[in-house]
Amino acid sequence: MGESDLNAETINFVPTIPKEKKEPKNKLKITEIMLILSAVGIVIFLVLLAINPNKEAAEARNLKRSADISTILTYVSSFVVANDKTIPTEIPKSMTCVEYTHEICKTGPYDCTDLVNMGFLTKEGDEELVNIPNDPLYISVNGTGYFISHDGGGSVTVCAPHAERNEQISFSKYMY
Repeated sequence: MGESDLNAETINFVPTIPKEKKEPKNKLKITEIMLILSAVGIVIFLVLLAINPNKEAAEARNLKRSADISTILTYVSSFVVANDKTIPTEIPKSMTCVEYTHEICKTGPYDCTDLVNMGFLTKEGDEELVNIPNDPLYISVNGTGYFISHDGGGSVTVCAPHAERNEQISFSKYMY
C-alpha cells in the first residue's frame, strides 16, 4: 500500500461501534417537581381560604347560641304570662346583662351559688323547659355560659357573651 492509499479509515485499525442517537428521556427534574408541588399547594391553600372551616364552625356555634338564648327567653316569657305577668325574683335586676351574678345555672344537681337558678322553668308540666342549654364552647362546672337580667320595667334580656368572631348575641323581650 502506498502513502496515497492511506487515509483516515485505513490508519485507524481499532473498530468503533457506531453511537446510537439518544432520545431525550421524559424524566422530571427536581426543579420541575418542586414547581408542580408548589402550584398544587397554592391551589389547596386558595380552596381552604375560600371554604374557611374555622369560620363556618364559628358561625354554626353562634347560630346555636342564638337559638339557645331565644329558647330560654321564650320559656321565661311563657312563665311570666302564665304567672300573672310577674318576672321571677331569681332573675337579677340590672341594666347590663353580663355581670358576675347573672350567669344562668345548669339544670340538675349543681351548686347555683352566685348564679341565676332557673329552677322555676324546670318544674314538671307541659310547657316547662327540662334542660337549660349550654354554650357550645364555654366550659364551666355550674354555669351555662348564658346570662340573664331584667331592667325593672318589664323587659328581660338573655345574652351570650362568649360569641365568636366579634359577634354580639343578645335578645330582649318586653314581658308586660
